[in-house]
Amino acid sequence: MKRTAFLLLNLTFFQFFQSFAQPGCPDPQATNYNASATSNDGSCVYPLTTYTPIFKAFLPAGMMEISGHVKAGNNWYCHNDGSDGSRFYRFNPETGTLNQEIQLKNASNKDWEDIAASGTHVYLGDFGNNSNDRQDLGIYKVPLSGIGSSSQESIDDDEWTFIPFIYEDQTDFATQPSDSTVFDCEAMIFFNGKLHLFTKNRKEYTTSHYVVNQITGKAEKLETFDTEGLITGADISPDGKLVALLGYDLRSLPKVFVWLLWDWQAGSDLLFSGNKRRIELGSALVTGQAEGIGFSGNRTGYLSNERTLANDIVFVEQSVRSFDFNQWVPVSTAANEPDANTGFQFFPNPFSQSVRFQFFDNKKPKSLRVTNQAGQMVINLDHVPDILDMSSLPTGKYTLEALWQDGQVTVLQGLKL
Repeated sequence: MKRTAFLLLNLTFFQFFQSFAQPGCPDPQATNYNASATSNDGSCVYPLTTYTPIFKAFLPAGMMEISGHVKAGNNWYCHNDGSDGSRFYRFNPETGTLNQEIQLKNASNKDWEDIAASGTHVYLGDFGNNSNDRQDLGIYKVPLSGIGSSSQESIDDDEWTFIPFIYEDQTDFATQPSDSTVFDCEAMIFFNGKLHLFTKNRKEYTTSHYVVNQITGKAEKLETFDTEGLITGADISPDGKLVALLGYDLRSLPKVFVWLLWDWQAGSDLLFSGNKRRIELGSALVTGQAEGIGFSGNRTGYLSNERTLANDIVFVEQSVRSFDFNQWVPVSTAANEPDANTGFQFFPNPFSQSVRFQFFDNKKPKSLRVTNQAGQMVINLDHVPDILDMSSLPTGKYTLEALWQDGQVTVLQGLKL
């Protein structure tokens, strides 16, 4: 009897879980959108999408090999690759002006390729590996508190830290031709308290995602994705819900692109497990050989490119352009994690027709009202159904307010497409 009851209980739980966990593509902008999908299985497919970043400013001649930039606190920092010594700069991406030079004393810049930031530090990646043979890869960790305000600053070697690493799956360090390198890297972000790397695989035009284990000194491989191009820069939005991977494809007609990653598995570092949308940014002979990307807001920011030449002819000077990705990844939708403290959630979001509610602890609110952006009530219910038809509402942002038996109110935001 006990075994039968246990099996029935588990069967009931499995059926209950299945009723809510319906994997599929929950993004209405995808060509394979599934309105009944309640969990993202990473299968979304998107139409060809093109976008032209807005030109902002040229950079000084000394930044012709800019390789990365990032916003840290209220300041922007950028750097060149191995041609510029162990220094980086504070700059204004709107005007292109350099306002400060920061020198790392007794450091080395063999090939700095990207810069990332946490709330307390900036990280400079000395991991360019054009010949696949480097065994001295590492990342400089620089405290923001150590950067003064004068136009020329130096950071003593007892203030910065070098984090060495090797790729856990690299066993052959023989020199390789430039079109066969697998362990080159030009893209890095700081996320979930860890340093994440995205390789520039010239042999297969894919990228592998690694996390640097600072205890073992190994870059641990998590996943690989076919980017159909070479990844040259990365950043994560301030809200931690959108990752952008910048790159170019120099085969045939050279072109620049960005992959947008969001709504990955909740609580996971598997950034390729959610939505992956490629945005074409135009020809590299117009946009330039883009090397740096950095968010200023949750969906906005800047791109930077090296001086771009072909047959010794300069097509694009080193410059900065701005981007806005709001139209593809609304702020309210990325990487939503169910929060039991809210009492319930709804999906999909954004939505176009009906929304489905999921309630925690088998408790329902006593009433529900929906208001539009102007604060006008458009729906008022003295009960909360499992499914609510919102197809008659015009597109826009809506607020759902649920009133509970104990007088508490839960407020959720949604977007109607």
